[in-house]
Amino acid sequence: MGNMVKYIFIGFFCMLFFVACEKTKHKELVLYDFESEFVFDQFHWKCRTLFSLSDKYAVHGEKSLKLELFPSSYPGLSPSLKHHDWREYQTLCFEVYNPAPDMVKLVLRIDDKKKALEYSDRYNKSFMIIPGANTLNIPLDSLKTSKINRPLELKNIYRFLIFMSHPDKRHVLYLDYFRLIPINPV
Repeated sequence: MGNMVKYIFIGFFCMLFFVACEKTKHKELVLYDFESEFVFDQFHWKCRTLFSLSDKYAVHGEKSLKLELFPSSYPGLSPSLKHHDWREYQTLCFEVYNPAPDMVKLVLRIDDKKKALEYSDRYNKSFMIIPGANTLNIPLDSLKTSKINRPLELKNIYRFLIFMSHPDKRHVLYLDYFRLIPINPV
């Protein structure tokens, strides 16, 4: 009986060890991959922006998001986030395909407060999107507010937006595979 208790005790500690080790490794978190029209239920719809699923330029799965941006103030994408705690991740990545022959400027905005109305109190960065395939990798430790350089609170990411500022003509982009890369990938 004594040996049996000993083996149960050892087994219990081995199980705790493996569970603890497993918790230190995380898998990539896919935020959006556009494989189903259900993803549109998570978007805040805006005038002067059209969304549709496309079979073109998919990187993950078989579909991408065709984003049509028309002349206006800030046409773009503003999805609802299900995952607000980004502390266990090191990089936000996503794919953008530009079918046009010219570069376009795309802006990424990330808020860590519900009422981040001030430009100075949110992350804002412009990216030049070259013709063809683009992978954007944003290290999460680089997420600082625009003017006061405050690090964003990764435990409380409220929303992100991808948009163009005052485009003068219609632009089409294909987006895919929004994901968070973990600190300790599996």
